[in-house]
Amino acid sequence: MMNFFEFKGIKIAGMATAVPDRHQKMSDYDYLFAEGEVEKFCAATGIYEKYNAYGVGTTTADLCVVAANKLFEELAIDRDTIDGLIFITQTPDYAIPPTSCIIQHRLGLDNCGLVYDSNIGCTAFPFGLQMACANIMAGCKKILLLVGDANPNRGESRNKDGLLFGDAGVALVVEKTAEEVPPINICIETIGSGYKALISPYGMERHALPVVAQTRGFEFAVYYNNAPYMSGTDVFTFSIKDAPRVTKAFLANFGSDINDFDLVSIHQANKMIIDNVAKRIKAPIDKVINSIARFGNTRGASTAVNICDHAEVNNVYEGYKKILTLAFGIGLNITVASFTMNMSKCLPLIKTSAVYDDGIDSETYFK
Repeated sequence: MMNFFEFKGIKIAGMATAVPDRHQKMSDYDYLFAEGEVEKFCAATGIYEKYNAYGVGTTTADLCVVAANKLFEELAIDRDTIDGLIFITQTPDYAIPPTSCIIQHRLGLDNCGLVYDSNIGCTAFPFGLQMACANIMAGCKKILLLVGDANPNRGESRNKDGLLFGDAGVALVVEKTAEEVPPINICIETIGSGYKALISPYGMERHALPVVAQTRGFEFAVYYNNAPYMSGTDVFTFSIKDAPRVTKAFLANFGSDINDFDLVSIHQANKMIIDNVAKRIKAPIDKVINSIARFGNTRGASTAVNICDHAEVNNVYEGYKKILTLAFGIGLNITVASFTMNMSKCLPLIKTSAVYDDGIDSETYFK
């Protein structure tokens, strides 16, 4: 079962992407693997470079705060007009309280009462757009949507699945407008029966970390808490079968054709999946934008990173683009969204090593 949404009188007023100031070539990992293995990985996934927070210390919240501050400054957006904040990540600063509350404080959003986190996963950007639009329809005027993931404490991985992921944070402002703008259209489908295909089961209440550590050992518990289990075959099948199916349903429901769009942004899972999905939805190859070679799989932010990267690489900072975004991932969830973007409101990539000092010292704070 899928849900369709049409939001009128709402626009994206600005978008910015921030990445950690640690640029890596995948060849930097050669020392961890047998000769030629990383080269094969790059050829199979399409990933040759990425930005990594490890060693920098920058968290997802830090990246999103930097991106949001840049939006406020460059586009002259008044912080006091923000009345909603949504933060979507699977790598929050804290288990509790919600990281969004601290971000509200850090950004000085004194008039923003609607503040919450979500961990929806790789569909975070288009799904978050639905959340933002729904809150605007319910009474908010302007929502700050923050999406991203970063792993500043996860060391170099000897598991090739770990090489897939790059770090990034995206900020966008979604607002109610009296302008004549095309509607934002969104479709969401969740296939909850497939939840075990991509899961990190340890560390919360169902399978508490201390209990798992007692039975399987501490290293096992910590490893699988930090490195989700993935059934590669099930995830691949889901991606190339269900994502195109939902996209076709989206197009049919809204009376659209894939050729109507200027840009098609597909979740940057890996090159094989991107190519397969693009072919199955019959997206013209010159309209499919791609950033995986330079950023890796940036998880929930990837469809937005694609847009910001396309604007910078091609110097597209004027005019309007009709954009289709398609994302799929953990849950299992698929989200398709279309919108028209004023490209002058899309900012160049930001690199940062910013780290927030929350005043908490694990050695002494709670003594």
